[in-house]
Amino acid sequence: MTPTSRYRVQSLQQVQISTSLHHERIMLAPLSYSEATTLAVGLRRCLLKGFEGTCFSTLKIRHSWLTKRGKKCYEYLALPGIRETIRDIMMNLSSVVLLGMPMKGKTAVLKIDQKVGVFEARHILLPEGIHCLSPNQTILTVVVPLELELELTIERGSGFRIRDGGEHEEGLLLDARFNPILQVDYQIQKTERRTGFDFNENASRLKKEIISDTFDQKDSHFIKKEQVKNELSKEQSVFTSEIYNEQEQDHFYLLLFDIWTNGTIQPIEAMQRAARQAIAVYIPLLRFALTVPSNILVHKQFDSKNKYVKKKIQ
Repeated sequence: MTPTSRYRVQSLQQVQISTSLHHERIMLAPLSYSEATTLAVGLRRCLLKGFEGTCFSTLKIRHSWLTKRGKKCYEYLALPGIRETIRDIMMNLSSVVLLGMPMKGKTAVLKIDQKVGVFEARHILLPEGIHCLSPNQTILTVVVPLELELELTIERGSGFRIRDGGEHEEGLLLDARFNPILQVDYQIQKTERRTGFDFNENASRLKKEIISDTFDQKDSHFIKKEQVKNELSKEQSVFTSEIYNEQEQDHFYLLLFDIWTNGTIQPIEAMQRAARQAIAVYIPLLRFALTVPSNILVHKQFDSKNKYVKKKIQ
């Protein structure tokens, strides 16, 4: 058996809670404890930092009441005829999930012409190539007939950008969540070695133990109501004492990933892309090691007079 053939990956649970919220649990096994911790930390960082996404970044509001009185639009202003404050509208817009590759300067428009009612994300006129995955996301509620126009700038980036609250020429800055990965949790579970590792047996056992989490959706975010079994913080104290004797212990370890995305990418696809990013870091090191002849490698040693001595490795 080659070193890589003994590792197996399996999806234990796939749940589409809504069009803008997907969850999947993925298992990788069998591993030693050091392998599990190294993979868990590295892949989690790649998932949370290494992905790009599309969202609304700025907002401009044109309201007849603002034009007549010559007032500036700021975050905590309440506009006549609208139930929500501008801050509420900004939070609702930050929760809209977009899919597509916008060109620089792409804008979307929400026009309200003497209409009353609840306006949602599906009422926004999006440019070609951009699609909304959360069409039922409420934007604002108009209670009095009025003329209102919201101009939104669409931007693509990575990570998460928090608005600074200042005034900008391009308009009000929104909290921009570019990363399609909402949350990543991992667990390391111990299993008996005994007569060998049975991947299918452990997978079926874990499927029976999976807790069906319930979620409350608000602004395309979710609140986890039930905690997953065997929290990592409780397990680390047990695992730490076993690291020194890892080769002699009679156990394997299972690495479980719980990944939540906003629907623009599937969790298993996100895991594959994160693995490619992690591998790309090591490839230059491998190429460098292959191009350096062994007879020119030099390391330093101390002689009897406590001085450095260079010695070639043959």
